[in-house]
Amino acid sequence: MTRLRGVLWGALGVFAIACADVSSGAPRTPNGMLWAGTTFQLRASATVNGNLTALSRESQVRVGQVIRWRWQLESPAGQSVPQGEGAVFRVRVINDGNGWDNLSFGLAQYELENTPLWSVALFENASGNGQVSGSQQISGAGSLLSPGGDMLYLLRMTPPSSALPTDGAWASLTASPSNSSAPQVLGEFTAGVARGAWVSSRAWCYANQVQLVAPVVYQGRLFWMGTDATNNTVIFLTRDSVESTQGGGLGNERLVYGRTLRSFTPTGFSVALGSGWFTGRGNQLIRVDLERVRLNDTSSDPFSVVVFPSGVAPRLDLEPLVFNGRVYVAGSDNRLYAIREDGVRVGQSAPLPALYGVFSTNLTCIGRAFYIGTNNGWVLQYDALTGSLRTARRISTQPLHSLAPTPFGRALLARAGNREILCINPNQLNVLWKRTLNEDIVSPIAASPLNEVGAVVTRSGALLAFQARTGVNLPHYPQRVFGEDTLARATLGFARRTDRRATYVYILAQRDTGNATQHQALFRAVTAENPYNRVELGESAMLSSSEYLPWLLFTGNRNSSYCLIALRRADSAQGCVGAIPLR
Repeated sequence: MTRLRGVLWGALGVFAIACADVSSGAPRTPNGMLWAGTTFQLRASATVNGNLTALSRESQVRVGQVIRWRWQLESPAGQSVPQGEGAVFRVRVINDGNGWDNLSFGLAQYELENTPLWSVALFENASGNGQVSGSQQISGAGSLLSPGGDMLYLLRMTPPSSALPTDGAWASLTASPSNSSAPQVLGEFTAGVARGAWVSSRAWCYANQVQLVAPVVYQGRLFWMGTDATNNTVIFLTRDSVESTQGGGLGNERLVYGRTLRSFTPTGFSVALGSGWFTGRGNQLIRVDLERVRLNDTSSDPFSVVVFPSGVAPRLDLEPLVFNGRVYVAGSDNRLYAIREDGVRVGQSAPLPALYGVFSTNLTCIGRAFYIGTNNGWVLQYDALTGSLRTARRISTQPLHSLAPTPFGRALLARAGNREILCINPNQLNVLWKRTLNEDIVSPIAASPLNEVGAVVTRSGALLAFQARTGVNLPHYPQRVFGEDTLARATLGFARRTDRRATYVYILAQRDTGNATQHQALFRAVTAENPYNRVELGESAMLSSSEYLPWLLFTGNRNSSYCLIALRRADSAQGCVGAIPLR
């Protein structure tokens, strides 16, 4: 054992030392390396236990070039710019090697449509002032930089003219050093343009009237109501289909039903099933015969009362569900009631145990199952055909405010309380994930019918879009799409035209003015895949001091289709229906 240890010790005592004849004044780069090309004498020596045993001849050594680069992003990776301006992204590169070197740059551009519309260019900003003006545009190699030297590069992305639709653009900046053919990604950038717009077409009430309930579409034509201060209501309709609109008059001409509805104040929800227009009057559910209105049959009032059981009132504050030739309405007794197109009540659901609380959300469905939430945080699942309560589960300790099914019924999204969003398995009703936001939500929860994406709008005017299955935010979200405005409420919906690739989120919001008697509506159409790209309708476009109903209606998914919004009233204008072309 002792001998073996001695052998090992002796072996450890033999080593080589390379002695370089480099004076302390040899030039070095800012990071301490010898400059490329520096020469010096090198001699190797060997010692055993501190005793010199061998010494090599001197050799002249020349320092090779070490190529090493560093880069940093000095601007956000996503930007929204006004029309006519370009988004400018700043990337600084630093030569961390030991010799002069330069980079060869590459640019990749991507847009959702096949034809690129944005202009993308790279500039070398030698002055370092961050301004494109005075900077040299480059394509390929950049300037040589000394060790420790740096250069600011500006990537500018400019939108097309306002006459061309755009969904924004994406760009990737890559660079290759002189000794490598493998490019490195310096940054990936997203740009969008914020364009102003107007409500292209409107259908008006009379000058002394406001809208109290949402319009409906029947046989492609729009029907809406205007009510004056004496509670007399007039029904209007368009002459032509909404999607046949030419110019500023929605439906090309306003027609007026010849019989005024006296002492008639519509209220609550407003939905159409076939020729039946279901809305409220006081605490009653009424059905307006749209076919009689279309034919201008004025022989009697065109509406009738839908009869509920004694002591039961319809929940006009909760959006009903139109399904399989029936409209399903929640009752004050916590039952669901099925009503035919002709206004006849034909069925009701099972009674609800008191511990579940009272209905508090819209009614929605997946397959042949209905879902509704309660103020005690329960989600209830009913059989759509029998009305029996299949199952119930408490998913939150807070009241539920809205539900939204994802495509193909894979999940059910829910909003609870002021800040909570959840995803639920639609079969067992167990919670798949839950998130609590750091600010209040002011919109119902929405789910895209095209992909598994959910969205809400928060009080600060931010749009939050997330993956429905995981709850993880989509890239570049949340995005504050209403500037510095604080919102009191918002309504949102998803739509995609069949001739375009981008999905848009349409948002109708009311600014929080701090005064319950003052109102101002705002509108945004936001590219879901790129929230920096959007169309903005501000105060003048939405009319000064305007109050809109929390309602959106998409007339279709073609290039002639619209997102309809309903103005209740404004400072100097009566109620009307506005049409915003789908993007």
